[in-house]
Amino acid sequence: MIETRLQLCDNHCHFHPETTTDDAVKFATILNKENANSPFCKYFFHLMTTQHIDIECLDVLLSRVDNKDIIVPYFGVHPWFSHLFYTGDTKPNKIDHYNKVLKPTFSNELLSNLPEPMSIHQHTKRSMEIIEKHNLKVYGIGEIGLDKLFRVPDVGFLGNPKSNNIANDNGNKLPPPDKVLSKSRVTIQHQMDIFNHQLEFAQRMDKQVSIHCVKAHGALFEEVMKYSSTSSKKLKSTTTDSQATTSTSASGLPPLRVILHSYTGSIDQAKRWVKEWPKGGKLFFSLSNWINGSEDKEETLKGLMDIVSLDQILTESDIPVDRLFIEDKTQEYLDHLLGIYERLNVYKLIKSDQIESNMLSSINVQS
Repeated sequence: MIETRLQLCDNHCHFHPETTTDDAVKFATILNKENANSPFCKYFFHLMTTQHIDIECLDVLLSRVDNKDIIVPYFGVHPWFSHLFYTGDTKPNKIDHYNKVLKPTFSNELLSNLPEPMSIHQHTKRSMEIIEKHNLKVYGIGEIGLDKLFRVPDVGFLGNPKSNNIANDNGNKLPPPDKVLSKSRVTIQHQMDIFNHQLEFAQRMDKQVSIHCVKAHGALFEEVMKYSSTSSKKLKSTTTDSQATTSTSASGLPPLRVILHSYTGSIDQAKRWVKEWPKGGKLFFSLSNWINGSEDKEETLKGLMDIVSLDQILTESDIPVDRLFIEDKTQEYLDHLLGIYERLNVYKLIKSDQIESNMLSSINVQS
């Protein structure tokens, strides 16, 4: 275990796609031991969910971990899993549903691997059950967003339990089955419907959102701005901090607190976010080592640091934290966090306690 954790926290991490509830029990056991020996700071793991399986793993983890305060749970449907859900009140026929949300038309093999469509409303209801069961006050909505590049794997979805059986049949010469991609993509309209449902949920609950975006930055920006406060009324200001003003949107609901996770948009798009985001609203750029800290992203990262203010920067790993802890790779995991922190400081001097303060602001907790 790394001796000095600074005051960094992981603002975006995951369960492994193949995680089971048994793995969640193992992870909790390891966290309990690690935390007893060298305590994690409060709100250290901002742990995303992405679909119907890892949300149950989260429930198990929260039931088994001794100190829940080290975890900020997130509840969401990632765009890579959005095709599994329908938005209406009545369950559609399986073929009709996937014909509507997947283009081009899927193969019979893909259809056989896809589950019956699930209700996004029931998924949100299940999220609320877990929130109430564990009496959660600090939580978020994520990972959610839009992705124009993603293609559905032939096994139906990443981590599909059926893929384990397929892998055994394939032998060792073929790539892992969830790496074999079909030609089908989830339509942007369906992704947008699922995205909007979750934005509305977040705004209703007054919780921050952790947002994924690939090649859809303009469309995502326009949609998120609808939930911001372009005509906000200032209610209270007790500090000069540019993000500390409390506002309400034209709808009467609080404006979204937005975290752009592992931001991959253009510098011009980042400028637009910073310029047009309502004064007093909370906007954060959360950056990871393996996406934002690589050598080929140096110019982009430097340009981004020239644009964003110190109170808009968060650090994250964006990796399957449970798997690394279970495989005794905690040092590798923590090196990811330290790596992006060191990379950021090449271009903009920022202290770890500033990042901790930003994290607390993002979850609406006073430091």
